[in-house]
Amino acid sequence: MKNLKSPPTDMEFAARHARIRSISWIIVATLIVSGTTEIGGIFTATVSAFEPIAGQYSWYVAGAIALIATFVLEGGLRIMIPQAVDSFLYKRFQGLDLALTVIYVVLGIGLMATSGYLSFVNSKIIVDSVVVEPERDSLAIKGARIDYNANQAKAAETYRNDSTATAQRYQERLAAEQTSYAGKIGAAKRELSNIYNRERRTGQSFATAKDAARQKIANLQAEEATAIAGIKAEKAEALSTLLAEHKALLAEIKTTYQKATASLEKKFQEAKGERTATVDGYGGGLAYFTVISLFIFLASVILERIYVKGSGIKQTIELSQYDVSPPAYIEAWHAFRDRIQTNIRTRIANFAAKTPPPPLPTAPTELYDPTQLSNITINLKIQQEDTGEQDGDRTIYIQPKRRQIGFTRKDAPQDRTKVYDHEPPPTKPDGGPEPPPRTSHEPLTTEPPSHGIRWAVNPPLENYANMPLPDLLQRLKRHKKRLGEQTQKKLAAERKGETVQRRTLDAIENNRNWVNSLTALINHKQGKQ
Repeated sequence: MKNLKSPPTDMEFAARHARIRSISWIIVATLIVSGTTEIGGIFTATVSAFEPIAGQYSWYVAGAIALIATFVLEGGLRIMIPQAVDSFLYKRFQGLDLALTVIYVVLGIGLMATSGYLSFVNSKIIVDSVVVEPERDSLAIKGARIDYNANQAKAAETYRNDSTATAQRYQERLAAEQTSYAGKIGAAKRELSNIYNRERRTGQSFATAKDAARQKIANLQAEEATAIAGIKAEKAEALSTLLAEHKALLAEIKTTYQKATASLEKKFQEAKGERTATVDGYGGGLAYFTVISLFIFLASVILERIYVKGSGIKQTIELSQYDVSPPAYIEAWHAFRDRIQTNIRTRIANFAAKTPPPPLPTAPTELYDPTQLSNITINLKIQQEDTGEQDGDRTIYIQPKRRQIGFTRKDAPQDRTKVYDHEPPPTKPDGGPEPPPRTSHEPLTTEPPSHGIRWAVNPPLENYANMPLPDLLQRLKRHKKRLGEQTQKKLAAERKGETVQRRTLDAIENNRNWVNSLTALINHKQGKQ
């Protein structure tokens, strides 16, 4: 369907306001600005909503939803706003025009409000996604951390070496003092021992001398303890001093590290604040710009429609057959469905035509009471062809329940109309009796084979005239198959050098006659002479 515009009827008005015609590109530009801001906001919101569900595919889903939603909003604005303006310009306030006018106005206002809100809110989101996010100086932070750890390790190593050396030095002093006092105490003990030895030699008592010696030993031991205690006290004080120095050094190292990291964090926060200010400034400007663009769009549409009405330009439509015909995909679907239906139903019809009629019901089985049977002996004997004699009164002839197939006995009545070989007697195409299809059947009557049976040949075709063509074709196929089987049997006997049995030759001749008769009848039904 084509939208056609007529030439202006008021040429003076059209010429006076001809520049308004170029306003159409402004309408497109404002819609692009509004749509761009809408896509960014809808995409961001949709990604956060679908990321727990779609995972890595959330971007594709969000992109598709953002494009479709934006197309609906902007396309709806491009259609509804001009129609709403025309409704007021042409005063379409009666009948169905009134209903459409209300719909145009309501949808136009709703689309304008939605588009303006999304554009205003999403402007900051778009600017935020464009402005680069500041990052902490990870290399500087990592370097400061490495220096901090290295200084701590160096301080610990220094403290360990100094404390070990100090402890070793005081341990040596302690050992020297102990050695010195050990010699003095040993000399005093030797002096006391000498006093005891003198008493034993002289028999005199030297109590005063022994007391003096014991007092000397006690004094030396006290001096040793005092000296050792003094050395240990000095050692503890020295180690305590080293520990305090070590802790002070660690505190200084930590303070240096904190100052370095605080400086880096301050720079990061400053950069982050600058980015926030940039996003707020540009985002707010873009938000108001999109709102102004929507007002420009509305004003441009009103000016365009006023120009069209004032110039007397009429809009008409031109229809083609494709506009009123069903869509192409509907036509394709119906064509595909009809083709499938035709093929399936044709196969079903062919299958049904080749299906033979249901067979006649079989004779019900006989019921008997086994308890009423006597233990008698029954001799079964088949009547011979040449003599026809029976053996005694106890010879019983049992009528076979299955009909004979394909041949009859010599002494049976020569009834040419009897059905043999599972086939109903054939008839001529015109309904009359069929002449014998072969002339060599007399020898079968005058010279029967040695086994006493013969094939029933040249049967009439009365019952085949009204038979459906598919049944005739199926029976012809059956006789051809039998003819091929008997022919192969004959050829096999000839290859072995054996005599072909008379019944095989009769079967070949009989099936060949059936094939010829059925072929002639089928050709007649098909119109082939």
